[in-house]
Amino acid sequence: MADSQGKTILHINFADIVDQPLSLNGATKHKFRFIDGDALAHKSSIHVLEFEHLPSAPYAVISYVWRGLPPLPNDKPTLPKITVKGAEGADPISVEVLKIVSLAAERQGCKLVWLDALCILQDNDDDKAWQIQRMYDIYRSSTDCIVAPGGLQRLVSLTEETTWASRAWTLQEAIAPPSVHCLFAWDRGDCCFQSNFPLPVKQLEGARAGVAPLKTALETAMKGRGVSLYDMQGEKMDLPSEDYRILLFGDAGRDRPRIRELIDAMDMKGKKGMYTAIWRSSFMRAAKYPVDAVFSIMGIMGVTLDTSKFGNEDRLGATIALMKAILGRGGQAEWLGIATRALPNPRLSTLPVFPEVDAARRPILETRDGMKDIADVMDTGWRLEGTPGGVMESDGYFRFGALSTSVRQTEEEGESARVFRSETCGNWEVVDKDEGSHVAVLIGKWEQYNNGAFGVLRNPWDQALMMLEEGGGGRFSNVGYAFVKEEVVRTGNWEETVVVVGGPN
Repeated sequence: MADSQGKTILHINFADIVDQPLSLNGATKHKFRFIDGDALAHKSSIHVLEFEHLPSAPYAVISYVWRGLPPLPNDKPTLPKITVKGAEGADPISVEVLKIVSLAAERQGCKLVWLDALCILQDNDDDKAWQIQRMYDIYRSSTDCIVAPGGLQRLVSLTEETTWASRAWTLQEAIAPPSVHCLFAWDRGDCCFQSNFPLPVKQLEGARAGVAPLKTALETAMKGRGVSLYDMQGEKMDLPSEDYRILLFGDAGRDRPRIRELIDAMDMKGKKGMYTAIWRSSFMRAAKYPVDAVFSIMGIMGVTLDTSKFGNEDRLGATIALMKAILGRGGQAEWLGIATRALPNPRLSTLPVFPEVDAARRPILETRDGMKDIADVMDTGWRLEGTPGGVMESDGYFRFGALSTSVRQTEEEGESARVFRSETCGNWEVVDKDEGSHVAVLIGKWEQYNNGAFGVLRNPWDQALMMLEEGGGGRFSNVGYAFVKEEVVRTGNWEETVVVVGGPN
């Protein structure tokens, strides 16, 4: 790569790498930086270039976890590992893995590679904020994204479980690029897994590594056991074990909702329903800093927030700002009903409570039955059609117009045009206005994602209601959701009203 196409800010031969963090001393903040993949793959050197603008030449981006799987006990790499100044808390990066990533990028026609650890000034908060605001554009404008699920200390096999699908930033990295491939340890040559869908695997020349399309890999992982393997001539190959399973994205039993919603988000890209899948997927992921749960999806939502206005813990403030921006441009509240079995957020009740993380850094959620793995609580596979637009106030109260009616809780069992049941907040009866204790608001119609990967379900209980309790001053808080047949919203005193929902705290 000629220097005229980018300013060299780091050039070091593999043999000269020492056990000290690399520093981009020659870099200028607020610039785009890329690694010369050709130098990595073929010239035994790390060469970082700086650009005023995103380069017009094809480039690849890397998606990985900063804290991945450790090296194998008997692993004796021939190439060194590096750390980066300002990112000492992350795993060391294997130069061998970077070389293989560059080979995978070269296969996609890319001689430039973007890696956040080396392409962002990790010891400069101002540059970090600038880069985060442009992160979505960096991934969207790439030619291909290469996913290394187990991190960059080593390539992991298909049967090793990683945390990649439960980390916040990897959601954007899977959605934004035009093409996404998964990279893993592999030495069986070119072949094809077969489950419900064929998963082609290409072995990189000169490397014990395979590459496969991410979305199809996710769909094959959903299958769990029962996959078959064939060579490129269609001859069946032996699997390493009878119970062979792809675990790169988690266990298909335990993590199925998380994998399913990511597939939906990728499949609905650019279509109605994508935003709901993004909101839902973001709640099933964790980040080092809670605010990153918002920063990692704002670009997908078409929003650029000033990240300097929010502290690391201010997920609430950043979420409200994101909602305000979406509604301000005429968007809809597609976050409504993303987790109908979870407790409403006490400060932003149109969303569920924010997740916490357990000792294994897995997202968990508070429910009426205690803390649960978030994958056991989140809804998946559907969206609400016709969610309202409106105005989000700075304190998190959402003002919108919708059909509503007075309701009260009842001991009456069964369902009718006037009596219905909520899975989380009991039985309700539609009553006259002066007899009600709560308000039921119609917020949309249940609609399954129809993407060809999953069977179609007919659901007659497709009218989604949000149950509201007044807290004073004409303001309400959400206490739960109910799904009813259409006859319920055609019976009684339903009328178009304006409601203001937030809090209650």
